[in-house]
Amino acid sequence: MLHYARRTRLVLILPVSVALLVGAVAALPVAASAGTTASAADRQYVALGDSYSSGVGAPPYTDGDCKQSKHSYAAQFADANRAMSFGFSACSGATTDDVIAYQLGFLGPDTKLVTITVGGDNLGFTATLEKCIEALHDSTCKAAVDAAVAIIETALPGDLKQVYGDIVAKAPNAKLVILGYSQLFAQSFCVEAPLDEYRRNLLNNAAVQLNQAIEKTAKTYGVFVPVDDLFAKHRVCSDDPWLNGITAVEDAFHPNLAGYTDGYLKALDAVLHSTAATH
Repeated sequence: MLHYARRTRLVLILPVSVALLVGAVAALPVAASAGTTASAADRQYVALGDSYSSGVGAPPYTDGDCKQSKHSYAAQFADANRAMSFGFSACSGATTDDVIAYQLGFLGPDTKLVTITVGGDNLGFTATLEKCIEALHDSTCKAAVDAAVAIIETALPGDLKQVYGDIVAKAPNAKLVILGYSQLFAQSFCVEAPLDEYRRNLLNNAAVQLNQAIEKTAKTYGVFVPVDDLFAKHRVCSDDPWLNGITAVEDAFHPNLAGYTDGYLKALDAVLHSTAATH
């Protein structure tokens, strides 16, 4: 969900000095999105979307530009279902426009399953989170979160409809599974999440509203799969976190291996098995 690699511009990563709550801000090099170009043949399973689908947070990465990981829920699912050909197009930092422009090449009439997480980067969530970590005053954090929520309430539903509609048009025989996001923070404070309770709640509530917008829009095009309940006891600062904290630097606030395996993959498997049982 957070921007760490983009095609068109340099992106600032989160501050990493816990002691100061702010640190040196680094930039990643601009690079083309590998794995997102057109394919000569349809793939039966295609994974689209942002960093939560590419596998950011669970290295090592097989693709440096998009930070695709074999530990992502998508790659794990593909490995367990090798009879299905796999197209891995998900890329860190992808917005809905990026998915439309760069990630649909593997789709076609033979595609049977498409999974996607997208929407967080449309909100500029990295910048929002960065402001909330660095801000001297709560009002600065609230203003940044309010701006993100305004996008959820205005532009995002149309953007989601566009990308879901394009996917369905290119893969008319596929089941489209749209996965949500987790709230990031437990209520307790720890060095992995240098935010007070008020700011953590602001950001968590924004994630809830993001999921609600995605779920409402997804119903027309596919199946929405929530993951937030699975992560409820495993957020940053919990006793058993499935999300990386700030010391993970470029992988901060993304699922770790447990988050992808016990969170996202478990949720995906559950909905697919449930659907299969009803047919």
